[in-house]
Parts: sequence; C-alpha cells; structure tokens
Amino acid sequence: MPRLLVFDLDGTLLDPDHRLSPATRAALGILSRRFWISIATGRSLASARPFALAVGITVPAILYNGAVVYDFPAGKIILERRMAVEDARAAVFVARRFPVDIEVYRDIGDPTLYVERIGPRVRRFMEKEKLPVQEVEDLSSFLNFPPLKLLILGDPEVLPGLERELRREVPALTVVRSEADYLEVLPPETSKGAALRWLCGHLGVPPEEVVAVGDQLNDLEMIRYAGVGVAMAHGPAELRRAADLVISSVLELPGLLP
Repeated sequence: MPRLLVFDLDGTLLDPDHRLSPATRAALGILSRRFWISIATGRSLASARPFALAVGITVPAILYNGAVVYDFPAGKIILERRMAVEDARAAVFVARRFPVDIEVYRDIGDPTLYVERIGPRVRRFMEKEKLPVQEVEDLSSFLNFPPLKLLILGDPEVLPGLERELRREVPALTVVRSEADYLEVLPPETSKGAALRWLCGHLGVPPEEVVAVGDQLNDLEMIRYAGVGVAMAHGPAELRRAADLVISSVLELPGLLP
C-alpha cells in the first residue's frame, strides 16, 4: 500500500480562490489514516506555511518547485539548491527581451519578492500569495547572491518563446511552466520530481509506495516518479497522459486509493 501522498497546492489541493475547503480538509483527514501526507509546491516558505499547518503534515515538504525540502515539524531546511549568480543574471538578461515581470526569491528566511516594477501582474500575484514585494532599480545589479528561483509572469502566448530562449542561452538552469502565465527558472537539476526522489530516500519510502497529485507541467516529473501518479482533469494533456489516474477533485481520492 502506498505510504506517502504528496499534493501540489494551487489547482490541486486548493480551490479556485486558493483556499483549503472544509470538504478537502475532511478528505485529507480520511487519507491521513492510511498515508503520510505532504505538499510539493512552487510557493515559498512564507506562502506555503499556512497550508502546511492546516493540513497538519508530519513529514518534510517540497517548496520553491524543488529547490527546498523543508521539515515543518522540526522547523528546518533539510535540502536546498541555489542558482549561480551569473546564471541568474543571464536569465534576467534574456527575460528582459520579453514583455514580462520577473520576481526574485532570495532566501527561505526572506518572504519578500524583489521586482523592478510593481505592475498589474505583480499586484495580482501579491494578492494571491499574500507576500510583500519590493521594487529594486536593477535586478541584475541586485543579484549579487545565489537566489532560490526566479518566477516570470507573462501572457500565455509570450512564455513559450521565452522558455525556448532561456533553455538555449542558459542551459544549466531548469525552466518549467507552473501555470499558464507562470514560468519558473530554477537551479540546475531541480524539480518537484527530483526533490521527491530525494525525500523518498530520506524517508526510506520506495517509489511504488508513493502517490503524487498535481495539475501542471511542473508536476510532471513527480507524477512519473510516483508509483501512482494522479493528474487533475483540467491539467495539460501531456500531464494527463503520464498519469495513472485522472481526477476532477481530490475529494475522489479516498474512494480510489487502497
């Protein structure tokens, strides 16, 4: 029987208003009798913490799309990956050719997002994630430290071209879509799947005893790694094809998992 159940947050565990509904809490209560439950999210520590506490997870969680594995019960980082300064600056240089907004995640202990301009897209993100944002004059100069990740906000028709350019010009970095209008730039060999593989080794859980649930392409590697990969029905076709199960709601899981 699978022993570890890992959920993406936005679009999976959370409702369209980015809340954990009472019905979902009840379903998690049923599942927690049979599984260890954790989360795997692109959110930062400050943004994910309320949901980790509400879920009551007792095993480490995957944050920043795999750049950090954080032990909430112990209150400490157990795995952290960062980008090289020169790679982060190169990614900013490429992104500036496109009509997008760039957010810098500096450190797990710093909840602030750093941007060059607080425009409409950044404001919507602030409202969603409840994080402080600070304008800096020039991100390239500001990046004198190795960041955890960059998040690029842009229109869905713009991001594929930027994704191709980043992969071509900064090949050391990991680039992945986490929502239709989000492009994540991560440290080398960083993903939710890689972090889940590491976490399973840390916990002594084989992949066949893991269930992973997600809704976007940044969930693809962990869905492929897990013994039971579960995709949300509204997710991309590539993700659904890779999954063992496709569901419309996590409320279905108590009746589907043994």
